[in-house]
Amino acid sequence: MEMNARELAVDILSRVLYQGAYSNLALDQGFKSQPLKEEDRGLVTEIVYGTLKHLLTLDELLKRHMSIPLEKVERQILLILRISIYQMKYLDRIPPYAVINEAVNMTKKKSKKASGFVNGVLRGFVRKGEESHTFENEMEEAVFTHSFPQWLITLFQKQYPENYQLILEGLNERPAMTFRVNTLKSTREEALTRLLALGYEATATDLSPYGIEIIGGRGVLSNPLFQEGILTVQDESSMLVAPLLVDTSGPYLDLCAAPGGKATHLVELTKGLQPVYAFDLYESKLKLIRQTKERLGLAPLQVEKNDARVFMPSFKEGAQVLLDAPCSGLGIIRKKPEIKYTKNQEELASLVALQRELLTVAKDYIPKGGTLLYSTCTLNRSENEENLRWFLKNEKDFEVVPIALGQGSNLQYTEEGFVTILPGKTMDGFFIGKLRRKLGES
Repeated sequence: MEMNARELAVDILSRVLYQGAYSNLALDQGFKSQPLKEEDRGLVTEIVYGTLKHLLTLDELLKRHMSIPLEKVERQILLILRISIYQMKYLDRIPPYAVINEAVNMTKKKSKKASGFVNGVLRGFVRKGEESHTFENEMEEAVFTHSFPQWLITLFQKQYPENYQLILEGLNERPAMTFRVNTLKSTREEALTRLLALGYEATATDLSPYGIEIIGGRGVLSNPLFQEGILTVQDESSMLVAPLLVDTSGPYLDLCAAPGGKATHLVELTKGLQPVYAFDLYESKLKLIRQTKERLGLAPLQVEKNDARVFMPSFKEGAQVLLDAPCSGLGIIRKKPEIKYTKNQEELASLVALQRELLTVAKDYIPKGGTLLYSTCTLNRSENEENLRWFLKNEKDFEVVPIALGQGSNLQYTEEGFVTILPGKTMDGFFIGKLRRKLGES
């Protein structure tokens, strides 16, 4: 069935919120199924990410203009109301009458009876606006302002008492488009010069010497430097990981490698002269790594299937290990805003147990003087420095190698030398810890 932009946005949101789909993948699938103009694709992306980002705020505004509870409204009708309030509150270029007209027409296709209800709610919002509202407490106001569930705001308050407001704001930022330059094919300066000549507005990233930020939205796939394997999409935080591992000789193992950004970076940094292995558990993820490997022209990268919980005897002689562990993803909410509503405290606790199991297996690859680099894209300290402190308490033959990435305002160093990167425009929230097996002990 052919859909217009708003109908497709509702369909994608339904899959994300009610069927557990990831927003980025659901968008990709939606665009493959519906031939839309470039500007309509942009509108769908804006509505999907914007509605997810501000979901709790939108629901609170709806409650103030409805006489029935949200849970009594049929899901598809509720989504139509949510995207409509989002457009009227956050998108200046679309007049309210056009939003309401589109919402009523969409509703009629699903339920003629509900169209009057939708029309009344949205007209009430236009007429009364947001009206002054008294919040019962600071937490209720924070939930409304930032659209984060209370338990998550509390977690950030406890773990980052001085920075939690900055974290909430950073996680709601619109992410910049950042690329890593494949240094086997081009220098960053050469790539920047070409991009500017092609009419892109581009600039070098601040912390990573391998990154370029492209300002303004033009499709990634149509970028000739991307097609040639000179550029690959990677967040600037993620670009900081691989360089911390290549100060020792290989082989290098990336135990949880999908989609392959860090493993391919390792090949580039070692100029393909050291063995680099990218492992993952699922064939679909291995396929993504192989596609990136081929596009970048990195033949030396060896992509193999393995469960990181299972030790591989073929590497018993030793290797340098990157464990970019499965995590709660609280640092990448700006790119996957549904994480706010799909994660819970029980899941965070179960991830800690998994991460500790992975660390326990990963350590057995490390020779004397070898490196175990641990990273996550979460800001939950239990999954980050607390895991490594637990590990060091139990593994006396490992020590911390302090990380120094400079003194950026978004960099937080622990006493031992682990680093947390707070989220911002070009950087996801991230954690990196570097451990070494001591030379003097077995």
